[in-house]
Amino acid sequence: MPRSALVMFAASLGFFFVTATTFTSLGYVLYTMVAQLGWSKAAAGLSFSLLGLACGLASPLPPLLMKSIGTRLTMFAGCLTLAAGFFIASQIEHLTLFFVATTLMGIGFSLVAPSPAVYLLATWFPRTSSRMIGFYFMTGAAGGIVGPLIVGGIVGLTGDWRLHWLVMSVSALILGLICLACIRDAVKVESVEQVKGAGHEQAAPAQNSVWTVKQALMTPSFLILALIMTVVQTAVTSAHSILVAHIANLGEGAAPGAIAMSLLAFAGTGAKGLTGTLCERIDPRRILVAGLALQALAMALLWSASMVLVATAAATLFGLGWGMAWLSAHILLLRYFGAGIAGDMTAMATTATTLAVLGPIGAGRIADVTGGYSLAILVFALLLAAATIVAVLFLRAPVCRPAPAAPQPAAIDEDGMVPAE
Repeated sequence: MPRSALVMFAASLGFFFVTATTFTSLGYVLYTMVAQLGWSKAAAGLSFSLLGLACGLASPLPPLLMKSIGTRLTMFAGCLTLAAGFFIASQIEHLTLFFVATTLMGIGFSLVAPSPAVYLLATWFPRTSSRMIGFYFMTGAAGGIVGPLIVGGIVGLTGDWRLHWLVMSVSALILGLICLACIRDAVKVESVEQVKGAGHEQAAPAQNSVWTVKQALMTPSFLILALIMTVVQTAVTSAHSILVAHIANLGEGAAPGAIAMSLLAFAGTGAKGLTGTLCERIDPRRILVAGLALQALAMALLWSASMVLVATAAATLFGLGWGMAWLSAHILLLRYFGAGIAGDMTAMATTATTLAVLGPIGAGRIADVTGGYSLAILVFALLLAAATIVAVLFLRAPVCRPAPAAPQPAAIDEDGMVPAE
């Protein structure tokens, strides 16, 4: 098998694994752990938030490590960190130690995906990097479909959440060995900027941005998009945290919640795939508004649902709106500010969404006080409705102010590519 195919396989498997074992399935495991260990729902929400916070704060680490030890060992280190976090989670008796475990999971996530893999694919496949990166993200999203079902299979059949974490720890070690065997840099990382610019260096001169990053950050268009993305991420992170427990409160246990979580991920994955094509024919702003409205409607439906079937349908509708809103927001960043600084603008907007870690904590606190998550879900529905109104009334393309465009480095020739390691 060609080396580039092995790199693609290992990188995609890594994203699939970290998505399946962390954000999209942690809510299911927490439901069982909270019941057995007697934790408060706010404490459970905090553990989920620490996962997201660690993932966000650790995002500068991959470029630094890739420069010093290479991408292969960076991803291997991420797998070891994940394995340590999962193993600690399998042994815990006290909440504080579980906070350590979820923090390690977040750091491991950042070291495995997506930054290292985007750089790998952009340099191994310079002529088809957009297609390869798109496939990579779809593979990662598929992990969100499978993850809750895997948890349901292990925890649901055995009732042992410790066994689940132990299996995931062993799986992370196996993934690490696969990374050692398959990952190789096509081009050695010489600077942090090299990694941050991956996937954008092949842009044609006509696509260069007329904005500087400083100018773009001060525009109302960016501030509104960053606010909308923060609201969306808060709702999504909280939904992953509370959906299983909320549906279980309807009286049919946690199994339907796992199915709802997988349907949410499946709808989100499909919507992201279709939205990219739709944005070539329809104004992405309209798709963003439609996605936000669907999410608000889904949250309102989930809040009022008294039947598991209705709640599951609401989760699916929410996933559809999430995929539409999230991808169209990223496309708007690209179209508003140009390919030259698209990576920087996406990074800045993603940094703002770190505030989303407060969502699960707030939802857990509300559940401790009121006995359920209904009020929290209503709050998220109102936030999404407000974001929809803001997008309709105020989101417009920024007025361009010319700025000298930085020269773009030449794309790497795919012919005769040999590993740098």
